[in-house]
Amino acid sequence: MRLTSVVVSLACAFGLANAASINNPFNFAPAPATIEECGPETDLLKIEYVNLNPNPPLKGEVLTIDAKGILEEDVVEGAKIFLVVKVGLIKLLTKELDFCEESIKIDKPCPLKAGEQFLHHEVELPKEIPPGKYFVNVKVRNPDEKQVTCLNARATFGI
Repeated sequence: MRLTSVVVSLACAFGLANAASINNPFNFAPAPATIEECGPETDLLKIEYVNLNPNPPLKGEVLTIDAKGILEEDVVEGAKIFLVVKVGLIKLLTKELDFCEESIKIDKPCPLKAGEQFLHHEVELPKEIPPGKYFVNVKVRNPDEKQVTCLNARATFGI
């Protein structure tokens, strides 16, 4: 599967969701979550799609992530995941993770070979996610500092 798909799945697996703004102040239903690429065109992973179900994600429910993309080069041993999670303007988490250690948790091999990538992953979201607008930024880099992907995810969780 694409690195982007892996990253998205990892972000969700941490129980971290993404925040989307509510355009209508009288609409109290959460807006759909969004996941967008934020890196340059030189990123090694080109995402074709990422689908979340349900969207918006719901506390205490299973979130299914389906994604597809093309990886231009292998993601190798020593690759790192850089994760930042915010609620509103408050930074909750900044973490550096080993890509290979994390990819195994979602049944993806390391090294992750170049080519067409697919992801189907289910994550049970905790019931205890505090209400708020969540923002997650994930970057993955190979040891040679080539960026595999950059993703921004947003989701809103209500009361």
